[in-house]
Amino acid sequence: MVRKMLRDAPANDKPSSNNTNCYSVIGIHGVPGSGKTTVAQYVCDKEKDYYYFNLFMWVHVSQNSSVATIFTEMLEILPGRKTNQFSDIDMLQSELEGKLRDKRFLLVLDDFWDDQNAIQLDLLLSPLKVGAMGSRILVTTRTADAAKALGAQNLVAISDLDEEQFFSMFMHYALEGAKISDQNLLRSYQSIGRKIAEKLGRSPLAARTVAGQLKLRLDIDFWTSTMNNDMLNNGTAATLWWSYQQLEHLKQCFTYCSIFPRTYKLQRDELVHLWMAEGFVKTTKETEDMEDMGHYYFNLLLSTSFLQLKVNEFSKEYFTIHDLFHDLAASAAGSDCFRIEEGMVGNIPKDVRHLFILSYDEIVFQEEILNLKSLCTLIMSSSSNKSMNIEDFRSMLKILKKLRVALVEVENFPTISPCVGQQKHLRYLGLFGKIPMMTLPRQFTELYHLQKFAVRCTTSVDFHFKNEIANLVNLRYMICRVLNSPDIRRLTLLRTLPVFRVKKTRGYEIQQLEHLDNLCGNLSILGLENVESKEEACQAKLANKVHLSYLVLQWNSDQKSDSEEVIEALRPPFLISSLKIVNYNGSTYPCWFSREKDALKNLQHLELSDCNAPPVIGESFLNLHTLVISNCTWSSLPEKLDRLTFLEKLVIRSCSNIMHLLLLPQSLKVLTLESWEGSLLPENMEGLECLEELSLRKCNNILSLPTLPLSLKKLEIHECSNSLAETCYTDGHPNWHKIEHIKLTRISGFNLPLPR
Repeated sequence: MVRKMLRDAPANDKPSSNNTNCYSVIGIHGVPGSGKTTVAQYVCDKEKDYYYFNLFMWVHVSQNSSVATIFTEMLEILPGRKTNQFSDIDMLQSELEGKLRDKRFLLVLDDFWDDQNAIQLDLLLSPLKVGAMGSRILVTTRTADAAKALGAQNLVAISDLDEEQFFSMFMHYALEGAKISDQNLLRSYQSIGRKIAEKLGRSPLAARTVAGQLKLRLDIDFWTSTMNNDMLNNGTAATLWWSYQQLEHLKQCFTYCSIFPRTYKLQRDELVHLWMAEGFVKTTKETEDMEDMGHYYFNLLLSTSFLQLKVNEFSKEYFTIHDLFHDLAASAAGSDCFRIEEGMVGNIPKDVRHLFILSYDEIVFQEEILNLKSLCTLIMSSSSNKSMNIEDFRSMLKILKKLRVALVEVENFPTISPCVGQQKHLRYLGLFGKIPMMTLPRQFTELYHLQKFAVRCTTSVDFHFKNEIANLVNLRYMICRVLNSPDIRRLTLLRTLPVFRVKKTRGYEIQQLEHLDNLCGNLSILGLENVESKEEACQAKLANKVHLSYLVLQWNSDQKSDSEEVIEALRPPFLISSLKIVNYNGSTYPCWFSREKDALKNLQHLELSDCNAPPVIGESFLNLHTLVISNCTWSSLPEKLDRLTFLEKLVIRSCSNIMHLLLLPQSLKVLTLESWEGSLLPENMEGLECLEELSLRKCNNILSLPTLPLSLKKLEIHECSNSLAETCYTDGHPNWHKIEHIKLTRISGFNLPLPR
């Protein structure tokens, strides 16, 4: 019904004569926990498949959200430059109008509160009036009046489930994944479950939360005890409090989340790292991994709905806390956790331990925050209107001696003050700002408890004191663009090392990687021309680094080393999923690459750049999902490419000698050709019945298109010949006929409607 409302209006490019607004408002209203947000998410996900709307924006509107905050969040979602340069509402409004002009958008205002006056509401809606006709605002709110205040004429009430529907949903979550073969026992669970469900007032949130606790304890005694608990009779808030009491040692992990704003998008790994730094994650055996235990905690909170999984427009996961749970966490945390927001009135509790700064103020920092003697956590939001200056940062290091976590937005710091060594309890230090290069002082290695140091991914970190880096015996994460430090071999707990550059200088040999077997995620090894022998390469023991998922092996273009022997010794871990090889000048590839059946059985992404010879397509590649070939001088693609029956994406970029594309795999979904000199697309183009996207960029010799498969949904022709672009828009031309069935066509980088 909601999706039908999204379409039931004019969809022209100009407003109709009887409606001055280009948009209409649809309101979804219901009590907290009734599923309003879930419905809105479902609608958005479905609409993204139909290309009706040009832009999608989702903004969670908390009770304290200002119009400026909402505008800022909208601009952060939209493509283009970010908003930290805009400080006043007029600039935000002007920038937003520029982004929305003549675009058909869908804006979701989630959990909107009717506490704005008419002037504020007019200001909120003002920049939306420049969009294309057919735009929509979808608002979720607790009351119909709040939706009407925004101009909603279409209202959808989330009604209660009937008794049997509610019971069925409750038991689904309570016994999800359970294997109960004893039918008598199953009937007992169902009988007790029905009586528990009757207490929950048909609240979906209460049902999922209580059911999550029951699923963790498939024990008749616990279920019976829950059935007899009168707290469940007292409404959703009381039920959530009961569920909180079951968390035991996870309580502090949950209440800690109250420092984050309601709109905050939590990341799984980041939250686990914060819990570890705060000392919340406990292991009972030496063999237990702290990260694994932290993720176990996280999954428990997720399975009981204390955390909720969301997916953004790029299919990337993030997590939020439902408003009722956020209220519960804040109540349980008391004065331990506090948040400084824009326009905040009142003093910061003197005994606060965990502080989040959404709006930074130098006077508040100097006069209040520096006097918080119990402060363990100081986190500045990346969207804060100001950065911390170097004097305040130095004062923080000298005065706040109990800090375990300090994540701050800073101005351009070329180095960290030597007084950083006074922070004896510091576990996690993050410095975020526009810092191209940061040099660490010798005193940095006195942070013996440090687990994680993070800067922006564009910042390089230099540390030039030999041997002393080994003092950081607890360091697990070094997040930066490049770490330029000798003798990292002793950091055996290190999990992240984005780039390792091999040099002929002592302390930078490839053997430094030998004992770093805890490395996870991505590793790029540069300067491989400086590896002098196969024996040296063997000592890196890459095959032992089983937690790596993405590996780059790169030589410099002026290499003179024996690259064939070196690459043979650089066997990746057998479960590696992505591999990139750059500037390899060998005429043959190693045995593990193409001739051993199971050497790369999990490889899904392969990229070859500036390589001398094409590889042999062997059995190791049979699970390959993506193949990227760029700047290679081969005269043809690898033979037997059509054997890659799982290949879904093929990119060929700047390979000037490859003039002909023969048979391509039938499984292809995406084909991209960039700066390609050929004139004819693959012979079996029409037969690629899985192909959904075709992108031609700077392919000046293509003048005509072959018959394209009916499965094609998206075609991009960018900076190709004028003749190709013109004929695609010429009614009746063969090229026009060949693309008329495609839903989305972009030619020369613009969205243009094809004549019909």
